[in-house]
Amino acid sequence: MRLGIATKVFIAFAGVTLIFSIVLMFGVYRTQMLHGQLRALNHRIVPLTLQLSDIENDLKSFHIVLNESDPSVLRRTLQLTRLLHTMPDNLGERLDDAAATADLSALEDVPTSESRAFADIHHRIAALQTRGADFSERTIEFSELVLAENRPGETQDPQITALQEELREEARQLDGQLAAVRGQLQTATDEALVRADDTERTSVYGLGLLSIIALIVALFLMYAVIVTLRPLTDLTAAAKRIGKGDYRPLATTDLRMSGDDEIALLTREFNAMAHRLAERDERLRSQHAELLKSERLATIGRMTSLITHELRNPLSSINLNAEMLMDSLHERGIDPEDPEVMPQLETIIEEVDHLRDITEEYLVYARLPSPDLRNEELDDIVQSLIDFHIWEWNQIEIDVKLSTSDSPVEILGDAHQLRQALLNIIKNAVEASSAGDAVHIEVGRQGDQARITVRDQGPGLDEQARQRLFEPFFTTKSSGTGLGLPMTQQIIEQHHGQIDINSTPGDGTTFTITLPIDDEATGDQIPSSSTSNHAQGSESSPAS
Repeated sequence: MRLGIATKVFIAFAGVTLIFSIVLMFGVYRTQMLHGQLRALNHRIVPLTLQLSDIENDLKSFHIVLNESDPSVLRRTLQLTRLLHTMPDNLGERLDDAAATADLSALEDVPTSESRAFADIHHRIAALQTRGADFSERTIEFSELVLAENRPGETQDPQITALQEELREEARQLDGQLAAVRGQLQTATDEALVRADDTERTSVYGLGLLSIIALIVALFLMYAVIVTLRPLTDLTAAAKRIGKGDYRPLATTDLRMSGDDEIALLTREFNAMAHRLAERDERLRSQHAELLKSERLATIGRMTSLITHELRNPLSSINLNAEMLMDSLHERGIDPEDPEVMPQLETIIEEVDHLRDITEEYLVYARLPSPDLRNEELDDIVQSLIDFHIWEWNQIEIDVKLSTSDSPVEILGDAHQLRQALLNIIKNAVEASSAGDAVHIEVGRQGDQARITVRDQGPGLDEQARQRLFEPFFTTKSSGTGLGLPMTQQIIEQHHGQIDINSTPGDGTTFTITLPIDDEATGDQIPSSSTSNHAQGSESSPAS
C-alpha cells in the first residue's frame, strides 16, 4: 500500500503524540498508585496505632488500679475509673475494631507484600480479641465485687484478692502482647514507607527513562520527516537552476528514485522533464547551428556564384588575349624560345587556367545539385575511383590499399557525387602521406549501415584543426581552396550519412563515412536545409 507524504507526516505526529501520552499515562498511573498506597496506609495504620495505644493506656491505667492493696482506696479508684470511662470493660469490642482496621486484604491499592505483613498483625489482634473479651467480663465482675461490699473492712475479701491477682497477671500479659503488636505494626509501617519511597524513586527513574526514550523516538521521527521532505529543497534549487537554463537532472539515490510517495514520483517526473528539456535544448541548439550553417553556406554560395560569374569572363578574356599576343609575336618573328617574352606569357596563361579551375570549384560548391539517387554498389564506386587515380598515386610512391567485404554493399546514392566526396578524402590522405606510406581504405557493412574508412599515416591533426576541418575556406595545406571537405560533408549529409574524423598528432588521421543501407531511409525527400545553399543553379560537378 502506498503511503503519501501527508500520511507519513500524520503517522509521525501521531507516533510522537502516542509516545508522550504513554509516558504521561505511566507517570499518572504510578503517582496514583503511590498515592493510593499511602492513603490506604494512612487511613488504616494511624487509626490502628491510636486504637492500640488507647487500649494499652487503659490496660496500664487499670493495671495501676489492680496494684492497689487498700480496699477503700481500691473502691474509690474503681469508682473514679468508671466515672472517667477508662474501665477496660469493652476490651473485646475495641480489639475487634482494631482487628478490622488491620485487615487490608479488601484494599486494592495495597500491594500483596504489605497485605501479607498486616495480615499477621490482623491475626494476632484477632487472637487477642477473645482474651480481651474474657478480660472485660472478669473486669466487670471484679468491679461489681469491689463496689458491692457494704462495709469494707481493713482486710480485703479473699475472693476479690484472688480475682485481683489474676486480672493483674492477665493485664500484664495483654499489655505485653499489645506492645509486641504495636512493635510489629511500627516495623510493618516503616517497611511500607520504605517500599513506598522505593516505589516513588522507581517511578521517577522509570518516568525519566521513558521520557528519554520518547524524546529519542520523537527526534528519530522528526529526522525521518526532515529526510522525507528534504528533496523538496533540492527540487526547489533544481527548479531555479532549470529556470536559468541549466537542464541537468536532479542527483538522486536509487533508494529515493525507487520510492512510491509523492516526492519520489515528483523527483522522477522532474528528472524526466529535465531530460526532455535538455534533449529539446540540444535539438534547438543543433537546429540553430544547422540553420546558421545553412544560412552561412547559402550566403557563401551566393557570393561565390556571383564572384565566379564576375571572374569567368575577365579570366577568359585575359587567357584569350594572352594566346592572341603569343600568336602575334610568333607572326612578327619573335623566337618562341625567347626567355624574356614567351615564358612570361606562358606563366600568365597557366595562372589564368589555375584561377579558372578555382572559380569552377567555387561554382561547383555553390551550385551542388541534389543527388540523383539510384541503386549502386559502394564497392564498385570506390574500386573504380582508385583504379582511375592509382597510376598518379604510384608516381609519388603512395600505396593505396582497398579492403572490401565478401558480399557487395548496395546503397541508394549518386555515384558521381560519392566519387567526388571520396576523391576529396583520399586525395587529402595521399597528400598528408610521405613517400613509402600506405593509405588503407576499408568498405564494409555495420548493421544496417555501409561503412567506409580511410586511414593514413600522416602527421595527424590537432584539436583546433579537427574542430574547423569542415568549415568552408579552412585548410591546413599551403595551397587549396578549403572547399573539398565541406563539399564532401554536404554530399554525405545529402545521402543521409555521417562523416567522422579521428586524428592524433603524429599518429595519422582516420575518416569514417557511414551511409544508410535501408532503401526507405535513403529514399526520403531530402530536407530543404541541405539544399538551400544550392539554389543558384543546377550545374553538375566535374568528373573525378
